[in-house]
Amino acid sequence: MKRLSILLLCLLAGSSIQAQYYNLTQLSFLIAEENESSPIRSNMAPSVVTINGFRYNEHFSLGLGVGMTAMSYVVFPVFADFRFTLLKGDLSPVVALKGGYAFAKSKKEIFSKEYYNVTYKNSGGGVFNPEVGLKMKMSDRADFMLTLGYWYQHVASEMREEYGYRVKHRRVSDLNRLSFSIGFLFK
Repeated sequence: MKRLSILLLCLLAGSSIQAQYYNLTQLSFLIAEENESSPIRSNMAPSVVTINGFRYNEHFSLGLGVGMTAMSYVVFPVFADFRFTLLKGDLSPVVALKGGYAFAKSKKEIFSKEYYNVTYKNSGGGVFNPEVGLKMKMSDRADFMLTLGYWYQHVASEMREEYGYRVKHRRVSDLNRLSFSIGFLFK
């Protein structure tokens, strides 16, 4: 993992001479059926990501992104983004792949008047998001993007109740969701 990180940083730093910088900001909706065994109770979760990277030519780009996804708790994905634009021109199909890790907003404590407390500890995990979509030219410096994809997210939640004795519950889930995204690419 460390070697991959160093390789990505070297590619991004060394490519600034030959490549064009871009920023892509996306608003996504992660859609799935509600599942009683999942710690995520929402059937539609919003996600916002921003990706900064370099376009090496008209077809291939590589970037690093960060974001925020609001589910029952908030996760902050950090990921690498690979994009391939199939055609030159004003309208082109795009294939993209995001992969990385999402950090969770970790602790939440609830204290009650009945002399017990409940502590929630949330943790994130791996993120994987392949997408296909369309890129539509708006101007020489901006494109509009629509994508449809698959979003995989590993999450875990631990609840500890203390009533003078401790009860601990741990729930681990692998979320599989359909992602629908709209975005603006600035170059």
